[in-house]
Amino acid sequence: LNNFLQPIKCDEVLHKTAFDICYNCSHKEPNVVAYVITKKMIESYHYSRKHLPFRTDYELPRKCRAYSNFYTHGGYDRGHYAPNGAFNYNRAIQKQTFRLSNIAPQAKWLNRRYWADVEIFARDKAVKYGKVEVITGSCKSKGHLKHNVNIPAYWYKIIYIPKTNNYIAFLAPNTNTGMSRAKLKEYRTTIEKIKEVCNF
Repeated sequence: LNNFLQPIKCDEVLHKTAFDICYNCSHKEPNVVAYVITKKMIESYHYSRKHLPFRTDYELPRKCRAYSNFYTHGGYDRGHYAPNGAFNYNRAIQKQTFRLSNIAPQAKWLNRRYWADVEIFARDKAVKYGKVEVITGSCKSKGHLKHNVNIPAYWYKIIYIPKTNNYIAFLAPNTNTGMSRAKLKEYRTTIEKIKEVCNF
């Protein structure tokens, strides 16, 4: 997946305990986040996300930071790049996924239905094959929330399976339309198509 990442520009790079963030300061959100999911992680004890708040990431320069109130009444969920569901085996790492450096505006039904299914699919593949390498990203714009927080036009995820030397990719529009009932296959795609749509 390194070849895919090379053309993507990062204003800041944050190395968290279990994932790496390529951050866009002007958009106040990541361009892309990379991580590994293993079978052991998924089969470990899972901590609840209840009462776990979204927090500002003070590792970022002040001009780059997003604050939770930037999202208030914005009409979008706070969508994870590195998902809570993959990292809730460790409380400290789970908390890192709730830093706003790992978040961007995501349409309600994309976040809670279709994208949730994509994330479950990635975890299932990790259990089946022992390990997967994942890139989650977003691109383009359909407007802004307060303080210039970009609303991505698309979200994508690339799941590489080392055991089979193959990958599975998804590219979904950041919309509620049809997402509550969408099947996984509707937004299956290729790396080439992601590059084309996102102009990499």
